[in-house]
Amino acid sequence: MQATPFGRDELIHEVANEIKKGKHLVLTGAIGVGKSSVLRESLKHIERRVSERRHFNPLTENAPQLTEEQRQCRRRSRNRVLIYITESQAKAQFVQIAKRLLETGIIKPSALHLAKRYDAIPHAELEWAELQRTVNRLGIRDISAAIIPAIYAYEGKVLVAVDDMTNLTPTQQAFWLAIYEHAQVVTCASSRKSGLNKLWWKMKIIDVPPLKPEAATALVRDYIAQQGMMIESPDLYIGHVVKQANGNPQAIMDMLSESAKERVVNKQQIRAMRHAAGVSYLDFTPVMILFGVAIVSTRYLAMGIGDTALYILAGIGAALFLAIRFLFMKGAGKASG
Repeated sequence: MQATPFGRDELIHEVANEIKKGKHLVLTGAIGVGKSSVLRESLKHIERRVSERRHFNPLTENAPQLTEEQRQCRRRSRNRVLIYITESQAKAQFVQIAKRLLETGIIKPSALHLAKRYDAIPHAELEWAELQRTVNRLGIRDISAAIIPAIYAYEGKVLVAVDDMTNLTPTQQAFWLAIYEHAQVVTCASSRKSGLNKLWWKMKIIDVPPLKPEAATALVRDYIAQQGMMIESPDLYIGHVVKQANGNPQAIMDMLSESAKERVVNKQQIRAMRHAAGVSYLDFTPVMILFGVAIVSTRYLAMGIGDTALYILAGIGAALFLAIRFLFMKGAGKASG
């Protein structure tokens, strides 16, 4: 069960409006904060149907209830195509784009090294199961060499929504820069790699913050009601989950789904519930740097003034610094593991 975007109405409205303006967007935020949920809900404002569509679904051009401006907008939307990419691996993303372009007729099968006889078949009648094996055998370079010219030649507008670009590598940057020139791209990223600055500079950044306590509480209450959970102390349980999750929807759902396995959730189980999202970590890096600089400076000072005692004291401080640094690095390694 995916977390419902409680408390995200204003953010979803903002993202949908930016998409309608034709801007490239990247939604940022911590892992599990709900970036993908916001993106999916925003796309529903553009295309009401959840499944991938061949085309957007504009209302009838001559509908009497529409203003002239709305009719013009619908005309422009008529040839827009949505490509929603759920894959995280580069090769799988390219194949998914190729699949959508075949479904919409934007790309010819022969451009993907498929038999020319497929070009004569209406794109709506193509069976992906017959074509998938051949397309999967192609390299990324061959697939991109077919995708980019096809999107460039398309007279309508292509909107590419990518569920996650966090793991995008610098070697894939050239492809996406070419896509940016001929299509609109909206995506999510937990972090923006420095080697991809050329991409990020072209995108408007919208931060997805943690849920406010009221929204998190509403999400927990809704889940409890839907699942019919039996809880010995509901208020204690809700407060504990909200506090431990620290506004992270995925953390909330993790704890809720785990609790739902119990016949009755008692007070002892509530107090024992923990989640990493609710743990605060202090960054001692600046302190360690200053400490190291102070030790080095003290040793040089001691050498300059010929103070043996100060020099020995600085040496002891250096040894302590190295020992503390080793312990911190070891602890960080265990935590990340």
